Amino acid sequence: MTQGYAIGLMTGTSVDGIDAAMVEITEREDAMFPAIRLVHSVFVPFSAAQREKVFQLFHPTASVYAMGQLHAEFGHWLAAAVNRVIEDTAIPREAVKVIGAHGQTIAHYPAQSPDEYGFTIQIGDPAILAAETGIGVVSQFRTMDMALGGQGAPLVPYFDFAVFRSASEPRVLLNIGGIANITLLPRAATIEDVIGFDTGPGNMVVDGVMERVSHGARHFDHHGDLARQGRVCVKLVNAWLLHPYFSRIPPKSTGREEFGRDYSTAIYHQMCQAGLTPADMLRTVTAFVAQSIAQAIVGVQSGPIVLIVTGGGSHNRTLMDELTNHVLLVRPWETSDAYGVPNDMKEAMAFAYLAWQFLYGRPTNVPRVTGASAPAVQGMWTPAKPGPLF
Repeated sequence: MTQGYAIGLMTGTSVDGIDAAMVEITEREDAMFPAIRLVHSVFVPFSAAQREKVFQLFHPTASVYAMGQLHAEFGHWLAAAVNRVIEDTAIPREAVKVIGAHGQTIAHYPAQSPDEYGFTIQIGDPAILAAETGIGVVSQFRTMDMALGGQGAPLVPYFDFAVFRSASEPRVLLNIGGIANITLLPRAATIEDVIGFDTGPGNMVVDGVMERVSHGARHFDHHGDLARQGRVCVKLVNAWLLHPYFSRIPPKSTGREEFGRDYSTAIYHQMCQAGLTPADMLRTVTAFVAQSIAQAIVGVQSGPIVLIVTGGGSHNRTLMDELTNHVLLVRPWETSDAYGVPNDMKEAMAFAYLAWQFLYGRPTNVPRVTGASAPAVQGMWTPAKPGPLF
């Protein structure tokens, strides 16, 4: 049995801040996958100015100079988060074997046809991160899968299978971040049985509408409280569910390119034209997100499931009530906390885990999920000092 420490970093499509998780990983000869345990975590929120810098890069006409500047600056932000999580613990810096840094996705365009080149862009300079922490970095987790013809997303189903699979019950892991995604783990699943994909928009459209109705004063609907006061416009929800993404056959992934600020603005204007109140608007867009997720789950698992939820959307009570009205559950839904993985740190822990597996040369994509032609060791290595990986 061998043990070591890794740090995972995650900044999602909601652009709310940096999740940094230090984990202990244990290799056991009698286990298929290493075990993982959270040691300490921090959340470093972005200021309004930092968020706006990132959002400016989502526009297709953003300059190369602006992207380069923020790529470097973001590396410093990530390094500060790593140094803080180390300083908060008694773990020696030299005991941390690797940092897994997903980076902030700016653009993600998988190839849609054989004659098209797909690409993905995540900012956060791994060289700056390695230099300022003294720890080697694994980054660019998506690119090898895409080179093999895959979507490069979602990336977490491998972690879900390693940590949450069950011999006795079918489980669906649902993460509701800016984009929502699911991992279906059938009862006694093998890695070849795993199904996963982005279901469509998550918090980003709810947040986008909240920003519009509050004139920028609020960035999210706390616990879904405003939505709970409104009524659903069923006609609009049904119209939005006709978006071609929802009928697309997996493998599939999506992001702000399809459901970002422009999309939120468009549906906001539709609700204005329909005469909806602010509360009705939030209730309607919340119902839309919930029903799009439920539709995706029912499409791959018709029977009762165990639903394990993570991400900011799990705190939105109105969203979760609406969602669970449309799916059959074995028991009331749970967060990943019930399985030893703190809800808001699951994805950061996942990237620590993927980086650890990179060190051992282990494939971590799931070809059935992404559409890649073969299993792949995912990531690129940026050493902090000369020598072997570990």
